[in-house]
Amino acid sequence: MTVTALPARARWVWDARDRTRAVRVSAHPAQGLLNLSIWRDDLCVGTVKLRPDEVSGLVSGLTDGLAQLAATPPPAAGPATVTDLEARLAAVESRLTAPPPSAGRLLRAVLRHAQDRLRR
Repeated sequence: MTVTALPARARWVWDARDRTRAVRVSAHPAQGLLNLSIWRDDLCVGTVKLRPDEVSGLVSGLTDGLAQLAATPPPAAGPATVTDLEARLAAVESRLTAPPPSAGRLLRAVLRHAQDRLRR
């Protein structure tokens, strides 16, 4: 098995949902290929090596998709529910490292306030 060194220059594109997923685009001129690698956290979970003619098809698909997004306004977001707020708070809390004890009380107070406001 041959190991190809990572190119010095590459482009990272981060997932819109969070910064734990990304696509890395790197050129390998010696092989005549463009490499797309899919990352989760700091682990590469998949790669696709494309020839220039295949890259043009990918770029065409991206361009078509972008044109469709530009022509269609995004749907309006509805009001947040208590479940939505709890899920968002849980996601934030899961990324914290050992929050101070007062932080938990503050988050619970904010959640109670949000629940009270939604019930009105």
